[in-house]
Amino acid sequence: MLKDLGSPSSRSASTRSASTRSAFRSAGETPLRSAGTPREVRRRRSVLALVILACFTLIVLDARRSAGSPVEPLREGAAAVFGPLESTATSARQPVDNLRDRFAEMDRLKSENEKLQKENEELTRQLNTSDYARNRALELDKLLKVAPAYTMTPARVIGIGGAQTFSHTVTIDAGTADGVRADMTVLNGAGLVGRVVRTTQGTATVLLIGDRSSTVGGRLNSTMALGFVSGRGDVAGTLDYKLVDPKARPKVGDRIVTWGSSGNAPYVPGVPIGVVTAVSGNVGSLGSTATIKPYVDPTRIDTVGVVTGPPARPPRQQITGKGN
Repeated sequence: MLKDLGSPSSRSASTRSASTRSAFRSAGETPLRSAGTPREVRRRRSVLALVILACFTLIVLDARRSAGSPVEPLREGAAAVFGPLESTATSARQPVDNLRDRFAEMDRLKSENEKLQKENEELTRQLNTSDYARNRALELDKLLKVAPAYTMTPARVIGIGGAQTFSHTVTIDAGTADGVRADMTVLNGAGLVGRVVRTTQGTATVLLIGDRSSTVGGRLNSTMALGFVSGRGDVAGTLDYKLVDPKARPKVGDRIVTWGSSGNAPYVPGVPIGVVTAVSGNVGSLGSTATIKPYVDPTRIDTVGVVTGPPARPPRQQITGKGN
């Protein structure tokens, strides 16, 4: 039995079995993997090189930009295939682009409309206030022309007396802080307005010459005749004028100015009062009676001046008689 195990035939069989196992191990591991890898890499590299060479060739051929370019048929073919697709995509995208542009246009038009509305409101405001500003400028200009003859404090009418008080008064925005006191003359560019009767630090109450309790000394410009102007208390501010001289008789169209008060209070001299519109036929104790239309409309007073000092004038010249 031992002899058989050690026989050549037995050794030969064992050797073949070991060789078979070694071959299977070799075939299942490294030799099989490494056998195909170099060929695959070489094949891929060859394909990549051919693709690069083809692209380079097409670029060189297309650079000629001529009708005979070999690439031209390919370009035309691609255009024929992809052109309709591109046109379809463009057509499908066009409504979206139009909608976006429409929204942008709407925003622009909205912004422009708001701007135009603001400009229109500003122009409307200027138009509504232009007449007022022009009238105020006109009154101020007239007052400035009168100002050199007097020392005045300018003011604006900010209120009117109530009808239930049965008096014609206005309130102005100047008071004791501005040097305004009671019994000061108030006028505007057209003529006499009235006199100050009450004051506060920032305001003053002015009694209009058309009030029933108002009396102003007036002089006829034409004859220098003296008289007294009194109010009737009506809205229009109509005045009555009675001359001191019973024989004096005013005429329609005669103009009347103030002849002043002692110490220039409450009226300074030379302020226009009004014009004679009618003369009565009766003769009273103070002479003829005339109806006067005042130069100042009491319902349209805005800018006034309060005479806070004596009339501005150069020093008077002394008159001396000649000796024999």
